[in-house]
Amino acid sequence: MTASRRSVSAPLDGVRVVDATTASGELAGRVLADLGAEVVKVEPPGGAESRRRGPFVRGHEGDREASLFWAALGRGKRSVVLDVLTPEGAAGLRPLLAEADVFLESFPPGRLADVGLDPAAVASEFPSLVHASITPFGQTGPLADAPASDLTIEAASGLLGLQGPGDRPPVPIGYPQASFHASAQAAADVCCALYERRRSGRGQHLDVSAQAAMLWTTLNANGYPLYAGEDPPGTGEARTLERPEILPGVKLPLRLPCADGHMLMSLPVPVIGERTLHVVLREAEAHGRLPSDLAGRDWSAFIGDYVGGRLDAGLLQRGLDAAVDYLATRTKREVQALAVAERILLAPVFELADLVDDPQLTARAYWKEVGGHRHPGPFARLSRTPIRVSPAAPRLGADDGAPPSWRSAPRFSRNRDRSDRADDAGIFAGLKVADFSWAATGPLMAKALGDHGATVVRVESASKLDTARSAPPFHEGERHIDRAFMFANYNTSKLGLTLDLTTDRGAEVARQLVDWADVYIESFTPGTVDRFGLDWESVSASRSDLVMVSTSMRGQTGPERRYAGFGSQGAALTGFESLTGWADREPSQVYGAYSDFIATRYGLATLASALMCRDETGEGQWIDLAQAEAAIHFLEPLMLDLTVNGCRAERDGAGAFHACPNVVVPCAGVERYVALSVETSEQWHALLGIAPLDAFAGAKYDALDGRRADRAAIEAALAKWSSGFEPFELAERLRRGGVPAHAVLRPLDLLDDPQIAHRGHFVSVEHAVMGRVRQDGPATRYSRTSPRLRRAAPALGEHTEAVLRDLLGLSEDEIADLAIAGALS
Repeated sequence: MTASRRSVSAPLDGVRVVDATTASGELAGRVLADLGAEVVKVEPPGGAESRRRGPFVRGHEGDREASLFWAALGRGKRSVVLDVLTPEGAAGLRPLLAEADVFLESFPPGRLADVGLDPAAVASEFPSLVHASITPFGQTGPLADAPASDLTIEAASGLLGLQGPGDRPPVPIGYPQASFHASAQAAADVCCALYERRRSGRGQHLDVSAQAAMLWTTLNANGYPLYAGEDPPGTGEARTLERPEILPGVKLPLRLPCADGHMLMSLPVPVIGERTLHVVLREAEAHGRLPSDLAGRDWSAFIGDYVGGRLDAGLLQRGLDAAVDYLATRTKREVQALAVAERILLAPVFELADLVDDPQLTARAYWKEVGGHRHPGPFARLSRTPIRVSPAAPRLGADDGAPPSWRSAPRFSRNRDRSDRADDAGIFAGLKVADFSWAATGPLMAKALGDHGATVVRVESASKLDTARSAPPFHEGERHIDRAFMFANYNTSKLGLTLDLTTDRGAEVARQLVDWADVYIESFTPGTVDRFGLDWESVSASRSDLVMVSTSMRGQTGPERRYAGFGSQGAALTGFESLTGWADREPSQVYGAYSDFIATRYGLATLASALMCRDETGEGQWIDLAQAEAAIHFLEPLMLDLTVNGCRAERDGAGAFHACPNVVVPCAGVERYVALSVETSEQWHALLGIAPLDAFAGAKYDALDGRRADRAAIEAALAKWSSGFEPFELAERLRRGGVPAHAVLRPLDLLDDPQIAHRGHFVSVEHAVMGRVRQDGPATRYSRTSPRLRRAAPALGEHTEAVLRDLLGLSEDEIADLAIAGALS
């Protein structure tokens, strides 16, 4: 739709946002501000909750203008003081909402009903408004009103129980993440809803569940109950046991020491993982650190050789041990240089301090000075409407007015219904997408477009399978490329086409597909698409309206652009891994491909915004989505604490700036736990009324700092008390009393979780090979145009002939010629 034309300087230039969120939704407004929206932060007289959250500028603890959390999340916003939970404040809010495009809030469900601003009332009074509610569990269901924290939501999602050493309680990611995921998801959904609103003139309500958003970060874990009827190996009741060996009789190293810290080595991944061992042992040999009888061997197919009996366990174990010994002599930077040069699966476990002078980030001019502080740069790079460097967070009430006014010209006309298209068609109905990506980030972005109604063609090759097709679990335990849960889960609502791009005819068809498409997504190693004539310069030469997304770990430019890695490497490179675990232990693994899920949410928000710009200007653009650069945003307050205060964040179990106790305690049963948090004095007094904590009942403990001073003793008392309780019963008792708490769920528990069931999270689809299977559904409910799984993921090449014939217009003879030429494999 390109009837109108206007100049657009930023993806969301002219979009007006009213942000009334608490700290649990604050990031959503920041994302929209970075994309160019005018965001008015509506704060109560004492200031937003985010202003009271640490870390603070040293020497100014408690100063609402010195919170580094607010400095990070408040950037790009204006500040207006209105207590919207009072009738007077709500009356003052209405003129803003009347001229706004978006309303963000994260109040407990029903709280705004007291002032006539519940979702139904907002929709009736402001029918063109996109209203997003960000809550722990969604607007309805048995836990809708339950108190919650980032820690308890991580427990409720199943992620928490998958992390940490087996001899201690599970450990969360080292900085609270659930609110960030829910907020980034909300921002992406808002951008999608704005795209639809431009066509229909109608707004809608978005019900964002933080629990569901976090569930999507568990990678393949919840597939084990769905496809194999069990928890993932080494988790649940088996958590304290030694993890099953991937290759029987051989211990494959994962996290290992290097000369100045730790690193990851991902060997089990087919082809690239095997080549990793070969390269490391070749380097060890070159440096004289390989036993002579191991020298000169080809280790590049060690998994296949071992399984096929061509390599015995003793010899392979000695090779693995030699690799570990050699890497222990290399520094983190040397490990990274080797990984970049050889494109192998090594990743140093960087601390935040390592990122400050990281050569790749420096080369891409990533860090930005804002308000005297050094902040992360853009989470994505757009060729025509770049993400702006948002100004510093405002002082409280800096933009008070009577009445408050908007600075920007409106982006859209309002209160006009311009379309009679059925809502069920989907937001992106009619959009054509060529998906050349693999693994997680790119496929999930394309899946979102498909679930919203776009026609998405997923391009694969039988000669170089998507890693997700080889990852367990497999349906009914049968290892097969068309039975892998992860691929099936990440590729719903797509058509499947196989092409061999290394053949001339295959590359020709690929170019035809890109020419057919409105959106082209690829995740090849930067520079690879140039060989096929599918680079931006080539494909955009005759297609000024094409939107192309290139997603990679480190970006399309810079000395480390060709680094090869997945989200597990991303978690190591961006500081998450170094922060997760216990101070007296080595870092704990962040479960799964963690950085992929952050990048997906930022990427979808950016892509939907770029499509909106395309509709208005007729021009597409190229999006460079560096997953590592997006992920760092989820640690921005800690980066500020480092660069402003010189404080190096350390592993601290479940410790948090804003809560104490914030702890995972044992319960009755095998490996059963409850996560609980106390963020306010009211919650602390509620806990005192439930748990035997008389020794900590003095006035000192009403304050967060007082409780933190005796944190170890409080946590020990809670652990002793909790161990006699059944976890679900204890969590319910705590919640009824007003204390955020949740049992630490296992993937098997999610199948029977009442809140997940109420949301209808798991959705059944009919797969060509597996038959009827269940997959994850969306994290957000839209009131009018909810995404839905429109078809199961394709079997390999399932729709090749149909795509070539029906979408690209090839004849039967042309298709036969392509097959004979080997282009369709």
